Amino acid sequence: MPELPEVETIRRELSRRLAGKRFADVEVRVPKMVSPTPRSLRQRLRGRWVRAVSRRAKMLVLPLSGQRWLVFHLKMTGQLVFAPAHGRTVSGGHPIPNLGVLPNKFTHVIFRFRDGSTLYFNDQRKFGWARLVDADGLHRLTAHLGLEPLSRAFTREAFARAVRRYPNRAIKQVLMDAELISGVGNIYSDESCFCARLRPTRRARTITVAQLATLYRCVPRVLKLALSHKGTTSDTYRRPDGQAGYMAPFLNVYGR
Repeated sequence: MPELPEVETIRRELSRRLAGKRFADVEVRVPKMVSPTPRSLRQRLRGRWVRAVSRRAKMLVLPLSGQRWLVFHLKMTGQLVFAPAHGRTVSGGHPIPNLGVLPNKFTHVIFRFRDGSTLYFNDQRKFGWARLVDADGLHRLTAHLGLEPLSRAFTREAFARAVRRYPNRAIKQVLMDAELISGVGNIYSDESCFCARLRPTRRARTITVAQLATLYRCVPRVLKLALSHKGTTSDTYRRPDGQAGYMAPFLNVYGR
């Protein structure tokens, strides 16, 4: 599953292309992947425009006009493909083959904009989803999520509280718990522990104040390094320009 740097890379690239687009229509081919119902989604989206593309944890969040939000979770094999009316198509997420045409057999939701551009939501396993929500719905989706490691709220004190909340957990479990710290995931929890010279299996209660301070610095440092290299490509991630993220050569321990 793409982690914070990969989702943030997708967000940054799509933001330049989707901001200001106004919805013309929506075609839903797999109803279970959307909320509300396909008919209601079409009615509620038509005429709204995209104000921005943001991110919360591993979700992409599109604030829309009229106080609505379109939220995507790509899960393991989701992919977003933006096809402008004129110019080059870009995609981000799982590297699903387009089979030469769009839409294809993996395309389950199609968002059409008034300027002739299109956003395709593809997913091989159909675990991903798109939800149109109001402010209360957005709160329900995000209220349980923990600290954003690249935000101002990620202070040493807040990080220490998160780590100490479950003292008997392995530190890697703590870092990967989205209700404590959002978006770190498997790759970057390993790399953060290596950076802090901590075994991932080390119990949270055994970590000293000094070691905790080092880990606190390492988490955003590792994430920012990954962002600078456009994320880590495995078999479940490609950048929106279709290229691989090139963080893999800079990984110290993940996969070993």
